[in-house]
Amino acid sequence: MNNYLFKSDRNFNDDIDDQSYYYVVTHNDLITKASHDLTARELKMMDFVISKIKPDDRNFNVVETSLYEMGQLFGYARSGKNYSDLAKAIGTLRKKEVLILDEQDRTITQTGWVQSAKYHESGQVQIELSPDLAPYLLQLKSDYTQYRLFDTVQLDSKYSIRLYKLMREANKDKGKTCPTLQATPEELARMMGAPKSYSFGQFNQKVLTPAMDEINLKIDDMDLEIHKGTRGRKVVHVEIYNTFYPRKHSIKGSVAKFENQTRPL
Repeated sequence: MNNYLFKSDRNFNDDIDDQSYYYVVTHNDLITKASHDLTARELKMMDFVISKIKPDDRNFNVVETSLYEMGQLFGYARSGKNYSDLAKAIGTLRKKEVLILDEQDRTITQTGWVQSAKYHESGQVQIELSPDLAPYLLQLKSDYTQYRLFDTVQLDSKYSIRLYKLMREANKDKGKTCPTLQATPEELARMMGAPKSYSFGQFNQKVLTPAMDEINLKIDDMDLEIHKGTRGRKVVHVEIYNTFYPRKHSIKGSVAKFENQTRPL
């Protein structure tokens, strides 16, 4: 996409500052049973587009946005190159595929992410999602996960973003108990999109530990800890706990003390 297309950008949305606080709602299968190789920027872009979906939408509407709006959300400087890079990322989403396993129907849906995209010289963009994603994004009444767009936008690593979503999905009782993600090392590596060639040691060092560290640093209501189950010297089971929950209260005498578990800045 040539840079000259976007020399005269405009803000078509007055709510950009609030956009990052929109919610992203997706079916759990799109988090736990989808195979894809999206980059961090592409994951954020998909979350941004999904956050535009309204709860009562029955069909995918064309998402009206702009490169200016996306650039502001992602913290990019206003420049033709950055806008061109964003346009290329949208184009890549149109080409990349995702495989979604449905264990109940014993099927795999093979589809893309973006059906089409139209760019205007002003920088305005119209994006239409692939219709095959509709069962995973529209009219969700159960088996779905909700999270803030702000959270995923601030994470730099694709592995951090995917682990964050897995931990949100694991929080099925809204923090009444400690959210726990349980999986074999192979299952967890698959759900996080790690290279298949990695041993558990490589996966732990290069993918899992850095992802947990970034989440613990940047996400206010997550303090992740890992426990590993072994058979001999081999790790055969992994459990990741979000120890931020449940929040605790204690009352001593006439003074009520609230134990705020948010980490100091």
